Amino acid sequence: MQYIYQDLFDTVAHKLLTRQLDALTELFVYPMPLYHGDNLQVFGAPCTFKEVLAIYREAIETASVTHIKPRIVAQGVVINKRSSIWVEWDHFHSADGPTLTSQVRYVLVHSDMAALPKIEMIEYIFTAFPEVTETFASVKRA
Repeated sequence: MQYIYQDLFDTVAHKLLTRQLDALTELFVYPMPLYHGDNLQVFGAPCTFKEVLAIYREAIETASVTHIKPRIVAQGVVINKRSSIWVEWDHFHSADGPTLTSQVRYVLVHSDMAALPKIEMIEYIFTAFPEVTETFASVKRA
């Protein structure tokens, strides 16, 4: 299971960095809740979540991030085709150590028909880009 999860989050990082935002939204289930601090934002459709991904991508570029590495720090067992996983996202400016790190918990839904699970919920424990999470509320809801 660890490899499937790593493949999923490596795919998320790759699609984000290469601006494949439409393809990235396909890795999620909608409606998809996103928690950040005491706030909850529910994205009812890929088009609204894509707006947030574009804001995040812009913040990464502004911060001169050259690559992102997801590190799985904990994972729960699969119960009723769902599992929780905790990921630390290291953002690098160069080949040196990470300069920014986000801590995120995900709920994944597993399908017998899909090679990779899909992301059903996101909870930011700590974000490297607080300015991005502050703009979530301004994104229109669908």
